[in-house]
Amino acid sequence: MAKQYPKDVRIVYKHFVVHPQQATIPALAACAADKQGKFHQMYEAIWEKGFNAGRNLSQENMDKLAGEVGLNMQKFKADMDGDCKNVIRQDQQQMASVGVGGTPAFFVNGRFLSGARPPEQFKALIDEELKKANDRVGKEGTTASNYYQKWVMEKGKKSL
Repeated sequence: MAKQYPKDVRIVYKHFVVHPQQATIPALAACAADKQGKFHQMYEAIWEKGFNAGRNLSQENMDKLAGEVGLNMQKFKADMDGDCKNVIRQDQQQMASVGVGGTPAFFVNGRFLSGARPPEQFKALIDEELKKANDRVGKEGTTASNYYQKWVMEKGKKSL
């Protein structure tokens, strides 16, 4: 969707580990890769060469994948063992606080979509939210830079 709406859609990933025995190590690996600007490369590698390739989500495989995507291994391991544990814990708490109980879970300007959805459902929701935003910015005096804070964070729903 971001390619269809390059100036209007921002994608933010939050970690929500549903199966901690299997998913904690890859979540830490994705977080550590993000700290080196390679979240998407690691995310794709985890799915293709981890999950889809026999569900090998071991630390050994994450280290191998990190090397393949060109990460600094010393920093990768330090981040996995350090800051990323806090990031994942905070993301988990934040998502649970708004009612997320599983994955995948999506929010479009605060509107919740649970589970895998076809692209046309996202497009319809994005189009609805863009119309609201454009009306509010054009007619109600809200600035584009203040829209999300005012209409989603302050006036939006606080839980599901």
